[in-house]
Amino acid sequence: MFNKSSYIEFIVGEIFNKKKTDMSIKWQFAEHTELNDIVGFKDNDIEKFGVNPAKSIVREAIQNSCDALDINNGQTQVEVVIKTGTIKKSELPNFSAIEGHIKSCVNTENDEAENKEIQRHIEAFSQDSYSYLEISDYNTTGMGEKPFQSLTQGIFKSTKATSGSQGSKGVGKAAYYASSYLRTMLVSTRNDEGNRYRGAAKLSNHVSPFDVGTQYNYKGFYGDLSVKQNSEIPSLFQRDKKGTSVFVIGFWDIADFRGEVIREVLRNYWFAIAEEQLIVRVEDETINAERIEGYINFYFRDYRDYKSGHKQNPRSFFEVYKNGTTYTKHIANIGNCKLWLHKNEAYNLGAVARFRQTKMLIFKENDLDAGFAGIFLCDNTEGNAFLKNIENDAHDTWNPNLNHSVTEQAKITLGEIKEFIREKYILYSGLGNQSSFNIDALDNLFSFSGGNIVSKQKKDGDRIKPEPSEDTKDRLIGKHSFKAIYSNGKYVYRLIFNSKKAANNQRFKISIGTDSSKDVINITNASNGRIEGNTLELDVKKGENIVNTIELDCPYLVAPSITTLNK
Repeated sequence: MFNKSSYIEFIVGEIFNKKKTDMSIKWQFAEHTELNDIVGFKDNDIEKFGVNPAKSIVREAIQNSCDALDINNGQTQVEVVIKTGTIKKSELPNFSAIEGHIKSCVNTENDEAENKEIQRHIEAFSQDSYSYLEISDYNTTGMGEKPFQSLTQGIFKSTKATSGSQGSKGVGKAAYYASSYLRTMLVSTRNDEGNRYRGAAKLSNHVSPFDVGTQYNYKGFYGDLSVKQNSEIPSLFQRDKKGTSVFVIGFWDIADFRGEVIREVLRNYWFAIAEEQLIVRVEDETINAERIEGYINFYFRDYRDYKSGHKQNPRSFFEVYKNGTTYTKHIANIGNCKLWLHKNEAYNLGAVARFRQTKMLIFKENDLDAGFAGIFLCDNTEGNAFLKNIENDAHDTWNPNLNHSVTEQAKITLGEIKEFIREKYILYSGLGNQSSFNIDALDNLFSFSGGNIVSKQKKDGDRIKPEPSEDTKDRLIGKHSFKAIYSNGKYVYRLIFNSKKAANNQRFKISIGTDSSKDVINITNASNGRIEGNTLELDVKKGENIVNTIELDCPYLVAPSITTLNK
């Protein structure tokens, strides 16, 4: 028999037993001791990422999402949603207490610039609401406890399962703090275990807002690492599907935010979008494989490009991807790689863009002449992991000296990448069809060892102007030149140089590469003189000297240089 009173009692009990938004959540800062680091508000990492916040956020957030693709459940394409909004302070229990902590960062012992920067943040506080930026991903795995802790709490630590993941050192999270006038981010994630929700703030060491006798650490946390019911989390941050949402609370206003973010998405992730690995939604606009060309043509009306910086232009590289000639080669330590090359007189940079498996732009190198552009891609798991190991924190260069355990292997790998590009460029451009040509017309092709990735950057669009090398300062050798001659299926070289004096038994070293990085290569034959290894002994006469043919132990075209060994 139906018992009405029992039913009502059951319903009331369910209502009161159901968990609601956790009102006890609050900010927690550890007490500072003399054994802790002293950290200022003008943090170097935060300032670095704050120079171009749109670029920093786009690169950091989307690459983290691409790394988390839920492959085990058959997902093939990551979806990222980027949007802005406002939230009332009353919807975030006890969250606004962070304002008191920021105000407490002002200190008479700080220099004027430090306190001025803190005051700039304080002046951005509003009466009853906060602006926010949301970056949410879908078709991804979400985070378990350890990765969640690493994102909110780790410094130079990663627990990402993929060894080639982009953000392995955890430095990029400073991009979120740099974009917040509260210096905070809130993270909501859902994986197979359930939901997690936590906030983190990075301020400076400061006096407690509640007790002037207590010093607090620079890092604070809002919430914990435990699994939660969705109902315990404020509605804005609840997730019903697996994935992660990062919220920048107190988001600094960015002029033309939508346009700036779309441009950065196109600059950095056009390749992943074109290959249907990624969809990005910015506010109410969707950038996918079907629309990528239209977006590129709208936001980048010409081909004018720059090697780095906020004016980079992806249009030439997208055109190379669509219309270019493709080549494949096995590269030491990274496996099979692809190269696209294309010609268009409007390509001003003469660059090859480098990508790995996530297809985020890493960097561009001026390997070609103006009027040509290229794409290099390593798209296999082993090679992706290897290149990641020699990639810097900003993910914009490969440097063999960054990981000493693989330095020698990396030099070989980068050298083979350069050789691959050089070899196919000569073939594609038709240079290999010429019977002879002066080497100095092709100097930009011959960075042999990969060493130029750590050299000083030149101005965008300009060619490298090498410092005077040791051979140009040589007192015995004045003006000199090499001519490459293609004969009987191989290259030989003709050397012409002038000398201000005569001298017998003079030894010269032949090298290849740039002025800053020369590689040893042996001489196999010479029309005159005596050879030993990579040296050539000549009787030099005053005036013009000619060695009609020099053959090198190298099957491909190189740029030789000559240096006197007798001083």
